[in-house]
Amino acid sequence: MTERILSSKTILIYRIIFAGLSWFTIITGAFINSITSGLPLVWLVSFKYYTMQTNLMVTIWFTLAIFWYNKPESLEKIMGPLKGAFTLYITTTFIFFAILLQIFYHPTGWAAFSNIILHYLTPIAFIIDWVLTETKLKYKWNYLLYWTIYPIGYLVFAFIHGTFTIDYLYPFLDISKLGILLYIISISFLVGVGIALGSLYISLNRKRIKS
Repeated sequence: MTERILSSKTILIYRIIFAGLSWFTIITGAFINSITSGLPLVWLVSFKYYTMQTNLMVTIWFTLAIFWYNKPESLEKIMGPLKGAFTLYITTTFIFFAILLQIFYHPTGWAAFSNIILHYLTPIAFIIDWVLTETKLKYKWNYLLYWTIYPIGYLVFAFIHGTFTIDYLYPFLDISKLGILLYIISISFLVGVGIALGSLYISLNRKRIKS
């Protein structure tokens, strides 16, 4: 299917463009944070956020796919369930920011550029890559179980982080302000959306690959 839509070289160029743009954003952001704060390693703190973690995942994936362009056996190792997982994670980054956080976040300057790349452009680019190239391996429904490990682990991390620092990372995870009932509702909503999206990706994949 992919070969009928785009050539392998076109896909390679596509991945080079977005991997380069994403790495540029991540590295430049780290450099700016280090310069403005005077602390060389302060940029590492940003990786406590789900957005940064998921963007790093897909950027590394793009990079490996570029390096393994002529190594189908190696490339196959990062397709299938791993790519499906990363696609799900970056999709939730895109959706949760657009729905829950966008109205509260109004960056300027470099932060505005970084916001567009990390919350919109990279997620959409990776989703498109999934649509165009994830057409060979048929997903299994039990992938969904494995895919939930990281998001649930992150929720646990956010709770522990907030307990010790009073910083729950995201307002919809702040149990100190939400209260137990709203916190449970918020967590249930996040997990529910994640499961629904994962199920959608598996369903779409299985319909596209009949055998």
